[in-house]
Formats: sequence, structure tokens, C-alpha cells
Amino acid sequence: MTPGGPDRGLLIARVLTWLAAAALAVMMLWTIADIVLRAAFRLPLPGSVALIETTLVLVAMLALADCLGRDEQIKVDVFDGMLGDRGLFALKLLGDIAMLVFILLLAYTMINPIADAWRFGDVKPDIPVPIVALLGAIEIALVVSAIVLMRKIARTLRAGAQASEPATPWGDKP
Repeated sequence: MTPGGPDRGLLIARVLTWLAAAALAVMMLWTIADIVLRAAFRLPLPGSVALIETTLVLVAMLALADCLGRDEQIKVDVFDGMLGDRGLFALKLLGDIAMLVFILLLAYTMINPIADAWRFGDVKPDIPVPIVALLGAIEIALVVSAIVLMRKIARTLRAGAQASEPATPWGDKP
């Protein structure tokens, strides 16, 4: 791990986040253009719904690994005060393990749809986006997220029960 930043092994999570930001920019600009053209000239952009749903999925999935690595997912701290340090440590570890299991199951269940999309050459109906590319991007994001979570769990276990905050793969505080 480098002192000032992420290690090279997790740099791909940051690259995926930049791709998610690009997808968000495309979604926003397309929506603005669609609204302006529709209002001013009664000329809607074709494929708007398909493009928005595609970029929305990319924004959510591609940013997942970096979000998990930075420990920035939404949390509800109802029990934090009642559990103490050891209980909170165990609860956070259990949450990370449960998330890892869910992501691995999701990645596993994506294998057949990706193979089918490849075999049949599926594309989105309104825009020329191959379904295999979309599903492949999601699969890559899930695999990177699983790697990030495995590293996070390993660091948390190494930090031990004395740590009040489990270490993140990036080394910065959540």
C-alpha cells in the first residue's frame, strides 16, 4: 500500500468510478437535451428511456466498488450506541461478510445471462448497445467489488477487536 493513495491493485475501482461519472454526465446531458428539444421544437430524442436506464445501471454498479472500499454506503446506526466497541466491530464485520456473499451470488447468477447475450447477439431495442457489454460491465464491477470487500474483511480481521473503526482498503478513515 502506498502511503499517499490507493494501492495499484485497487486502482481499477477508481477507474470504474470515473466511468460511472462519465455515464452520469451522459445521462444528465442527454436528459437536458431531450427536455429542451421536446419543449422548444416538439422533437424528442429517440431512445431516451433506453439510454437513461442503461446509464443509470452503469452509474450504480460501476461506483459500487469504490463506495464499498471507502466505506461510504448508507448505514443506519440504530444499534451503534448500545453495542459497544466489540459488538459494533462484530456487526460491521458481519455486514461486510453478508455483502460479500450477496455480491458473489449476484456475480455468479450473471454468468448465464452474459453467455446468452453473447450467443444470441442481443442489443437494446432502442439504442445500439450490445446487452453483453452492459452485463459484462456489471460483472466486472461485481468482481472488483468482491475483491474490495475481501480485502476490507481481511484488514478488519487483522485490525482486531480493539479497533474502533475497521480499516478500509484505501487506508483512509470512513
